[in-house]
Amino acid sequence: MPSTTTNDLRFERCVIRPSQRDVLVDGKPAKLGARAFDLLLTLIEHRDRVVSKNELLDLVWPGMIVEENNLQVHISALRKLLGPQVIATIPGRGYRFTAVLDGVIENAESAPASATTEGVAIPAPAAPAAPTEKGNLPSTAPTLFGRDEDIVALAKLVTVHRVVTIVGAGGLGKTRLAQTAAHTLRDAYADGAWLVELAPVSDPALLPAAVAQALGFTLPGKKSAQDEIIDTLHNRSLLLVLDNCEHVVLAASAFAQAVLDHAPQVHLLATSQELLKVNGEHLYRLAPLALPAANELAAAQASGAVALFVERVSALQPAFALTEHNVADVTDICRQLDGLPLAIELAAARVPLLGVAGVRERLHQRFRMLTGGARAAPRRQQTLHETLDWSHSLLTANERAVFRRTGVFVGGFTLPAAQHALADERIDEWAALDHLGALVDKSLLVADPTEPPRYRLLESARAYALEKLQDAGEVDRTRERHAQAVLAMFKEAHEQRWTMPSQVRIGRCMPDLDNLRAALDWSQGAADAATHIALASVSAGFLLLIGHRVECRRYCEKALSRVDADTPPAVEAHMQVVWAMVRSQFSAVESGAIKRAIKLYRDIGDARGLYVAVADAGLLFAIHGDIEASERFVHEAALLYDSAWPAKLRWPLLQARNWLHFFSGRYQEGEAVARECLALAEADDDHQWIRYSLSSLERYAAAQGNFAEAAERGRALLDVLRGHPFANHADHAVALANYGAALTELGRLDEALPIIREAAACESRDGTLWQILNAIALLAVKRGRISEAALAHGRSEAMYAKLDLRREDPSEQRAHMEVLDRLRKALPAEELRRLLAQGAAMTDEEAARGALAD
Repeated sequence: MPSTTTNDLRFERCVIRPSQRDVLVDGKPAKLGARAFDLLLTLIEHRDRVVSKNELLDLVWPGMIVEENNLQVHISALRKLLGPQVIATIPGRGYRFTAVLDGVIENAESAPASATTEGVAIPAPAAPAAPTEKGNLPSTAPTLFGRDEDIVALAKLVTVHRVVTIVGAGGLGKTRLAQTAAHTLRDAYADGAWLVELAPVSDPALLPAAVAQALGFTLPGKKSAQDEIIDTLHNRSLLLVLDNCEHVVLAASAFAQAVLDHAPQVHLLATSQELLKVNGEHLYRLAPLALPAANELAAAQASGAVALFVERVSALQPAFALTEHNVADVTDICRQLDGLPLAIELAAARVPLLGVAGVRERLHQRFRMLTGGARAAPRRQQTLHETLDWSHSLLTANERAVFRRTGVFVGGFTLPAAQHALADERIDEWAALDHLGALVDKSLLVADPTEPPRYRLLESARAYALEKLQDAGEVDRTRERHAQAVLAMFKEAHEQRWTMPSQVRIGRCMPDLDNLRAALDWSQGAADAATHIALASVSAGFLLLIGHRVECRRYCEKALSRVDADTPPAVEAHMQVVWAMVRSQFSAVESGAIKRAIKLYRDIGDARGLYVAVADAGLLFAIHGDIEASERFVHEAALLYDSAWPAKLRWPLLQARNWLHFFSGRYQEGEAVARECLALAEADDDHQWIRYSLSSLERYAAAQGNFAEAAERGRALLDVLRGHPFANHADHAVALANYGAALTELGRLDEALPIIREAAACESRDGTLWQILNAIALLAVKRGRISEAALAHGRSEAMYAKLDLRREDPSEQRAHMEVLDRLRKALPAEELRRLLAQGAAMTDEEAARGALAD
């Protein structure tokens, strides 16, 4: 019995009476089995932490070998009786009692620990026996790549502990690592090291016979095979390697426990896709091979995954070598295969036929391409698909359903998202979490040690899961649930935008950016437009916040094209605002979008939404030169603002005033507003808004010709951007361009060149390089690259004409006039016209490349 307390325990509708060993729900006795009662008390006593499944099995069933299904059955019974929220499942970790107790346990004692072998002294191995008695290991240890640390760590564990299990996904190289460790330790045991290959054993009852055969024992047949083997091992000193236990895990567990209890000088090293779950067992979870951090030759050469690939290809093509030419392809192959040794070996075998680039290009068909393993390898390792078939065959029907549905997640997922997306009428959300835990235990799902926990499939396992999802006919239904889960996540973040610092929202949402993209891409082709429109609306602000303007624009445009009479007005209004904000020009389309949003918010009486839209209209009209309209909108926004709102809602009004003052030339007033913005941002510790405010202050200095101050502020802003993990490249590009322009104006051209080059690279990624061609042309003309400056200037002029834009920023106007003046002085009129026309026909990248060349 797990507790000796006699105090009644109360929570929610329930009373637990330990002395009577019964439970009252709503004052009435409830039917609960003895083990379930012990399990409940154990969870309550350890309610301050997550209790692992192994610990629960040891505490509630001390000294017994119990299937994990028993634990899940009792957990399910407790949830049905007490409510699903009372016991939380943390996949890969265990369970936790989460209800708040009204009564407190006094004098509670932990359950007596079940008998273990932790305190048993391990006898020093006897003197080495003759070589012929040292076991049946292969004559030489396998050659391993990138596993030096694993070998040392594993050997140390096996020396200290009686049972060690190497756990990991199929194809990770568990067998080779175990053999190498056994070779290392063989001489430390009087009777050597012995390998028992369990993969061919289809009947768990035959496991003892497989052990006997490997050891060369003849069993008399007077007792059970297991008892006779244990009797034989009783006085032996040896290391026993049980390889591939996952399909006979219960039999392997029973055998291991018997060895622990009756053969004190035997150490066990097991390989499996899940733990044996015996007393005193120590886990060694094998990770994939290390991948290079960058596509650089030195980094790739230090990677275990790349080393394995190169060695296997070289065995087939002796002239093959890793070079600057092929390093990007090789590292990408290893990354897409998650550093999985079996997959890397199968990919390497295809290089003689397809070439490295050809293998890389065909990885989307990995199951058709990654075949033809070594003839001596077990059948399950002949192809990548067969390896995954083996693991999949060990799952229950419900575990298979949950596994295949996890394939819709890209880049991992959280538990709330999993509950939303994986459950159905047959598997409720709590059962889904239990099955996720089983997938973690069986090495098909990776649990990342983050807070909150995130879970993910390796890419090959994900491809296999999606294949199974297609076979089950569940693709659309599961993707719909996935889209709804993503919608719930981003809707929550959207609703917190005025109460939570930007970097916190980014930190919460950024890990699910790929899930957002997958949900948006799927839903835009779905017959029901509502999910797609809602997703685009709640995520547009986030995409804009992280600098993905082009992506945001594309999703908004598609969603707005599907708006109809059934679309909620607030959803459409928010998208219209963002649509106007992300457009690279301001024409009747953008003006109409912001005015449409204002009308929708007025019609539905959404005061806060109306205020934000009106303030944003003031900002947009100021930036694009309509100062009179901007002043009207800013004045209205000031009247709409409610001081009872969260303090951060002052930001839209302050920003509108900031830009209105800037573009109307009221620089001193504008700088005061920018400092007010900075104070608001610092009060909320909002790093994104702090950067916006610093950028405004830098811009005011430049507009007033204070280039030394502008350069100083620009450098400080870059230091802030480079020191923060969530700084987006769009903000970075603007800061770089402004800083580089200030250095150029100061004549510090050698400093300006690398800064402007970096800005150009950032802008090019976002398709907005044309915006800084003016600064690029000024730098070029000051460096004496007159022709190249003319080409860049010609391209800049062409883009402004194409987009029907004017240069509103005074610093940009000044630079534009200086470039034109210098070009006119340096070039004959006809030559200048020719170069400007030639530049106009170039791409942005071509024009910038020449102007920034050495």
